[in-house]
Amino acid sequence: MDKKVHIDINKFKNILFKERTECMVCGKKLCTPVIELPDFPMTEIYIGKKVEEKVGFVDQTFHLCKKCGHGQIQNVIDVDLQYGSSIFYHFRSSESATGRESADFFVDFLNDVVKDRSFGQIVELGCNDMYLLKQLKGKGDKLIGIDPILKGKEKEFSEDNLTAIGDFFENISLDGEVDLVISKDTLEHVSNPKKFMEKIVNFGHKGTMYFFQFPFLESLLGGCRFDQIYHQHLNYFSLKSIIYLLDEIDCELLDYRINVNHWGAILIAFKKGKGNSRYRKEVLNISEADILQKYAVFKSNIECTNKSLRLLKGEKIYGYGAALMLPVLCYHLGNELSCLECVIDDDKNKEGLFYINLPVNIRTCEKIKDINKSIVLITAISTMNNVRRMLPKLFKMNPKQVILPLNTI
Repeated sequence: MDKKVHIDINKFKNILFKERTECMVCGKKLCTPVIELPDFPMTEIYIGKKVEEKVGFVDQTFHLCKKCGHGQIQNVIDVDLQYGSSIFYHFRSSESATGRESADFFVDFLNDVVKDRSFGQIVELGCNDMYLLKQLKGKGDKLIGIDPILKGKEKEFSEDNLTAIGDFFENISLDGEVDLVISKDTLEHVSNPKKFMEKIVNFGHKGTMYFFQFPFLESLLGGCRFDQIYHQHLNYFSLKSIIYLLDEIDCELLDYRINVNHWGAILIAFKKGKGNSRYRKEVLNISEADILQKYAVFKSNIECTNKSLRLLKGEKIYGYGAALMLPVLCYHLGNELSCLECVIDDDKNKEGLFYINLPVNIRTCEKIKDINKSIVLITAISTMNNVRRMLPKLFKMNPKQVILPLNTI
């Protein structure tokens, strides 16, 4: 990676945003936020030098709709600023163990629902590098992957009966009927999910099946994982708000499954047509009090980590894992981690980089020779599988002590 690539940090001062003042599922006017997150950090933005100014922070709030049970953040940052500034955002699913595993889990769920059924035309919205779609080659006559990140690379990713389209699906006109629509890790990024879903449903016919995956509010609360709230994820669906949304667009939930190893994401299968879904009886009525109780547990757990770090004066401490979301972890810790020698990461592309809003340098493992005499803080905690993979590698380096920021892995 070219470390001379410069990011204009002036773009990250006094950042503009749009406020969503109503629930994006049922339209109810938003009340007082459940959680306020002033000066909340942007994530996924690395830079080749240490930034001395305070940049890359935007006020944020989290709301729960009392009518439909939908969770959402209020302030929406311009997508070009968020995603266009991230040198790692356009990663390839096939090159990520987590990406491959979650895609394989998605395919298993789909196969369990559709059984041996085959389809004429299959469309994936937000197809990344086509890894998921390729797993379905035997299921369809024609497969189309739509993702704006593929613009200019369509020929590279198209093969046999697979066609890549580098654009937003709103701009696409397809020939023939679409029999199966899939979308993985996209809906949480959409500012108006109801409008988005209405367009997608109109994309198909009466017999079209739809399979989606996105973060699940019940999983976030069950694990007290409030570090999983951040600027890019605009929506946090509960089972109640999922069923409400499907009712609104005249669709019925057919089945769902939770991937506990991938953020506790929910996978849903649905189709056109209203029905008395058996899943209505499984709906939990989440209250603001429930969220605040869980949030207090999260803050208590993470404060213990912060206290431990403060007591380690004189010790050499390294971070392990230059995670995209590390600025959020630091925000909740109330600690910019300047106490660290550096953050160690296996990705050679990150060598020598900094976060735009953290003063910590990133180094690769081979550069560090004294881990066995040092204390290590796990700084990449986004998914349980990530942590479980990291710990055996770290234990082989034999550090004096390992600190987990949260007590659940």
